[in-house]
Amino acid sequence: MNNKYRYLIPNGITFISLTCGILSILFSASGHLTPAGILVLASYILDLFDGYTARRLHASSEFGLQLDSLVDMVSLGTAPAVLLFMHLQSEGLTAWWTWPFVVMIPLAGAFRLARFNLLPPKKTGNTDSVGLTISTGGATLALAVLSDLTVPGEHLPEWTFIVLAFVVSILMVSTIPFPSFFWIFSRKKTNIALVSLFGVSILVTTFFPAWFIWTNAYLGLALARAGYNKVR
Repeated sequence: MNNKYRYLIPNGITFISLTCGILSILFSASGHLTPAGILVLASYILDLFDGYTARRLHASSEFGLQLDSLVDMVSLGTAPAVLLFMHLQSEGLTAWWTWPFVVMIPLAGAFRLARFNLLPPKKTGNTDSVGLTISTGGATLALAVLSDLTVPGEHLPEWTFIVLAFVVSILMVSTIPFPSFFWIFSRKKTNIALVSLFGVSILVTTFFPAWFIWTNAYLGLALARAGYNKVR
């Protein structure tokens, strides 16, 4: 592929991710929270593949790095915060004291992105990230809202969203090592087991709650591993 044009593919994916984030904010502002949450997840998936595509095509660039950070700030920092805020509003939790917890999300995300851009390149074989990535943090919040919207009957208490926003924000600014998803799915037997268990969990619950449960399992695993390594 022509050197001049191969950069268009990963950057094009990033711009599609940005479009999803902007549309998510517009949907949230219009009260259409389910499509807003789905668009955040679409941006999350695209964010996983723009960097991967850039590496595969040898099309990494400083422009792409800065563009990716700016897009993540909109699509996976601001859009999930707006989605969460509008969901709390729709559930009747309009108290002013909830606002700082919502504002913490993009602030922590901005800190996480700025720190990431200043870190030296990772050593070969090291796939851990320093702190929770803004993409996983934003997806976790979107999944919490979507789980609450799509499961009939009992809804999650409003305070759980405040706690989750606080915890996700703290994890983003922390220095706890979080393994990459590509590392988790790097073994064929592990992939088969995880996909099978995910399928079973969908049958037990539904798609978004199952994904939310597994995302929380990932966070718990990372924290347990960090605690074990600290004690050892």
